[in-house]
Amino acid sequence: MPIQRSTRRRDLPTFRRAAFAAGAAMLLFAGLAVAVMPGAKAAGAGAAEPKLTSHRAAYEITLNQSREGVGPTAARGLMVYEFTDACERWVAESRIVLDVVYGEETPVRTDWSFTSWESKDGRDYGFSMTHKRNERLEEDLKGTARLDPGKGGEAAFAGNVAKQIPLPKGTLFPTAHLLASLKAALAGQKVFSRPMFDGGSLDNPYDTNVYIVTAKDRSDKTRALLKKAGFTPELPVWRHQSAFFSMTSGESTPVFELEVDYRADGVAERIIQSFGDFAIRMTPVKMERIKGGC
Repeated sequence: MPIQRSTRRRDLPTFRRAAFAAGAAMLLFAGLAVAVMPGAKAAGAGAAEPKLTSHRAAYEITLNQSREGVGPTAARGLMVYEFTDACERWVAESRIVLDVVYGEETPVRTDWSFTSWESKDGRDYGFSMTHKRNERLEEDLKGTARLDPGKGGEAAFAGNVAKQIPLPKGTLFPTAHLLASLKAALAGQKVFSRPMFDGGSLDNPYDTNVYIVTAKDRSDKTRALLKKAGFTPELPVWRHQSAFFSMTSGESTPVFELEVDYRADGVAERIIQSFGDFAIRMTPVKMERIKGGC
């Protein structure tokens, strides 16, 4: 992917780090709101507003590629995700259970759960995350964040890692961030870049670089699955190639990279997430529309 701050790739030394990044991938499904955060400059003035579909989805996780002798030899799991229009806010719930094998070693099981809500005006956000490794609790994060349009804001982590993190001017929460990138796609733009806070790890907030290209090699099986579930057929689809850089650490290479084929209604047809030494693929196996709105 041509997404970088520098040309040097960084090897991610532990699966623990990869687990956090996988969680952040789920947060990107937080949805596509129908209004930009007040005070934020809309991408592509005059472009049509994406309209989100409340839905529930299950994705099979498999190993997409691995660097020989360094990366894992196998990976398999399931991601379950639900997004709901809850009238004045968006609510997202997601869970990943993933087994990763290195050589002849015993599989490492990661169980990652995340719940978040985001006000539709883009000002307020709340999150709760638990991460277990082989049934042992590795991290428990929760908190809230608030943005003051045009001035930035602050995130507050509670519990054992209680701390406050400043959010720079221009920061967006996941829903507003996805909306702005889809608006850029609708307007024909190829690059989108804004800071984002999701609360899924202490690497937050992220600098993000998103390259938007035409989605190719779309799966007929996935398209048939969506059609059978009653989703609007033949909506525009864009491939978002994204890199996420930790603003907290200041490292010059991304924490992770993500490639998602997004329909205009916010549903993801294809997800590939790269951690340097390996990449995982998430393929939809079940999709359903759910009730949402006021």
